[in-house]
Amino acid sequence: MTSKAIPRSHTGEEVLIESMMIEDMDIRVPAIRIFPSDPVGAAVVVHGYGGCKEEQLGLAWRVANSGLVVYSIDLRGHGQNPMKLDDDLQVDVELVIRHASQFGQVVAIGHSLGGRLSLMSRADFAIGISPPLDGSYGARTEELLKKLRGYRVRTDSPGRVFEILAKIPDWQDKDADRSMIIYGSRDVPEIVTACDRLSTTKTNVLRIEEALHSDTYLLEKSFDGINDQLSKWFPKELQ
Repeated sequence: MTSKAIPRSHTGEEVLIESMMIEDMDIRVPAIRIFPSDPVGAAVVVHGYGGCKEEQLGLAWRVANSGLVVYSIDLRGHGQNPMKLDDDLQVDVELVIRHASQFGQVVAIGHSLGGRLSLMSRADFAIGISPPLDGSYGARTEELLKKLRGYRVRTDSPGRVFEILAKIPDWQDKDADRSMIIYGSRDVPEIVTACDRLSTTKTNVLRIEEALHSDTYLLEKSFDGINDQLSKWFPKELQ
């Protein structure tokens, strides 16, 4: 494990950034941990298909500024994770959530595939950013994802991710106080359709106009929505 101290956060406090491997039996999940002073809880940040932990560091930093210990992770088949993509993606997420729980309640925050995994996780709270809620996608969406992101994934089949998504149980928002969904009006068509349906229910949904699938986790409106929600889930931090 390596670490580097960053002099100051937005609150003027020192923050520690560490590169680490979280292990249990034969499972190894690479992570970058951002550790603020006097944390009030923890967050696990999960990238999308073809992503990596480094891709989510901007989001992770914003979340850490809310007073949470943040783990940005590499799912199997991605980044430095030594395993190939398979049906046990959720196992990686749950392992890190259990590890992070030593700091209190945990929120899972994920983009795209990571958003779906976060919503399905056993974390105390969850935020799905542009999550694929449906199990099936059109041929054009599948082809674009394979072409634009698939080359970054270690897998035996370029269509493996769609097989995995089809097997994930349907997500039902049984507790609106536990979860939040953020998506863009110019997101993947199947995601827009599914999330638009949720906006007519009691689900906690934030639609960002003109936002694309590829930038929803980088927008100031997303950061504002996430921070507002975190202040409700972790109220002591903002007192």
